[in-house]
Amino acid sequence: MISRFRGSVSHLACVDVSSLISWIEAISLGQWPQQSRHELKPAMVTDPNWFGFGAMADPLVQTLMTHFAGCRSHNLMLSAVMPGHCIEPHADQQADTWLCRVHVPLLSNEKSRFIVGGIAHAMHVGNAYRVNVLAEHSVVNDGDVPRVHAMFDVEKS
Repeated sequence: MISRFRGSVSHLACVDVSSLISWIEAISLGQWPQQSRHELKPAMVTDPNWFGFGAMADPLVQTLMTHFAGCRSHNLMLSAVMPGHCIEPHADQQADTWLCRVHVPLLSNEKSRFIVGGIAHAMHVGNAYRVNVLAEHSVVNDGDVPRVHAMFDVEKS
């Protein structure tokens, strides 16, 4: 049985995200949730029906779940952090069945960092990563393009 990931960030697999990139680039920033009149704040999409997000992400999730035999995916999310914005340090609460969160960058830049335990990690498009969100973590996007990640949690079945 697969055990809970206790590291910080670990490369999981190389992935083809070209269809998801084309899909996300076709959605204008003004259609994202949590936007103000003047700018898009860090946004989180958790509705699988939002512009067909669930259907678009399902093939990727199913491919990545082959790394987690006997487990199930849940809590599909899409996170956007605009240039010059951040997500403040925090630690998530998870059920005892939680094993890890999988991050898949769709849009990113060299100045976007996922920080865990004071260590900044660069996550690159075309890769999937296991992340421990029980540890304190934050996001900083000092680049000039949005940082958009598809994410989901893995838990014991």
